[in-house]
Parts: sequence; C-alpha cells; structure tokens
Amino acid sequence: MTRPHDYRHLLQRWRVLARQSGLRMQRIATAGGYGVFALRSPALRPEGGIYLSAGIHGDEPAATEALLTWAEANAQRLLRLPVLLFPCLNPWGLVHNRRSDETGRDLNRLFHEDAAPTIAAVRQLVRGHRFTLALQLHEDYDGQGFYLYEVQRARPYWGEALLAVAARHIAIEPRIRFDGRVFRSGLMRRKVLRRNFTEMGYPEAIWLHLEHAERTFTLETPSEFALEQRVRALAAVIAAAVEMALNEAVD
Repeated sequence: MTRPHDYRHLLQRWRVLARQSGLRMQRIATAGGYGVFALRSPALRPEGGIYLSAGIHGDEPAATEALLTWAEANAQRLLRLPVLLFPCLNPWGLVHNRRSDETGRDLNRLFHEDAAPTIAAVRQLVRGHRFTLALQLHEDYDGQGFYLYEVQRARPYWGEALLAVAARHIAIEPRIRFDGRVFRSGLMRRKVLRRNFTEMGYPEAIWLHLEHAERTFTLETPSEFALEQRVRALAAVIAAAVEMALNEAVD
C-alpha cells in the first residue's frame, strides 16, 4: 500500500477487479485530464441499491484505497450485490494531493447543480434510483480518531454499531465538539433541512439524503494515523454497513 496517489495504478486494479467480478466499469466524465469512472453490478435495480463513493477530496487517500480493498475482498460476490461504486470522484485531486479539483472547487459542495462535469455525470447516472444505503468515505486532517455522520431518518439507527466495528481497528474520535458540532463518542446524527444548504451548496451526502437514499453515512478517518490502519477501519465499516443493508432488505 505504497502508491496511494497513483491514480493510474488504482484504475488498473479496478479494471482487474471488474474483469474478475463481472462488474461493468464505465467512464462517466473527464476532469482535469483524467477519466472518472463508475462500476455497477447487473444486480443493481432502481430500488434498493447500495451507493459507495470515495475520493471526492484528493487529499484523503485511505478512502479510495479502502473502497478498493473492500471490493477486492468481495470480488466473488460483487456480481450478486446491487452496488453502484465510484472509485475516485476527483482523480486530479488524488494525484496532486489536493482537496479541490483542478479549478480550485470543492466538489463536495456542488451536488445541487450540474456545474462540474463529474457531478453532472453522477447526478445523471443516479437519476431514477433510490438506494437503501449510501456511504461516502472521507478523512480528516484534524481528526483524532474515527467518526461518522448519520443522517437521521430510518430506524433503528446504525451509527453506534458501525462505530463499534471501526473501534476494532482504530481509535474513536475523543473530541465531543469540533467544526461547531457536538459529537457523542464519534457520532453525529442529525436531521437535514434543505434550506440549511442553500448558500453553502449540497455535499454529496445531503444530496443523496434529500433525493436518493434511505440511509446516508459519511465516514471519517484521522489522516495523520497510519494509512494501513485507516484503510482497515474504513473497509471494515463498509463491510458491516453493506451486510446490514442486505439483511434489512431480506427482512
């Protein structure tokens, strides 16, 4: 795990996985001179799918590596899982270790419109879908442990269970207040009102909650911790959340 900002290598691994698993891998946009890709399973339907994305902030490399790590571990069953995967939504940022895209924009504030080619492509691809679960993988430079945001809607809530999974691999965020928000043992669970994001613009998680997903989580690892540890924690939480979504669908 020594090439976290090598986008070409990341894509090579995803292409191998797509061939092994039967997922369809397609270029959905070009941004900053790099292709942006999505992978989907033939099991994906308009209702009840699972949306997983990483790399919208290029300086958060454990996110892109963790999504691939989880997918590689599940290569033999991906064909049967109703998944839509976005391996890296900001490849220019990943290559240059930048939060922003090549124009200086934070793509995670633009999901309310089609101004950025990548975001327009994601919005088009997702149109007509309603997901059981949506996970966005992130990292926090100031983080002191793992934490997550759970948008308040479906019950029972899953946040505590997912944090318990993360705690097997990494410390949980000890702070109770940061970024102007109050957390409880690494968990921020909140209601979302559309009007609160009118000026700031929609992050991916807010857009998904408002338009496309029953359960929406943003996962955050502390980017100053060891890369391998961050990847293990994120991959473990992806695995747990996917299983919970599948079990809920059966129930």
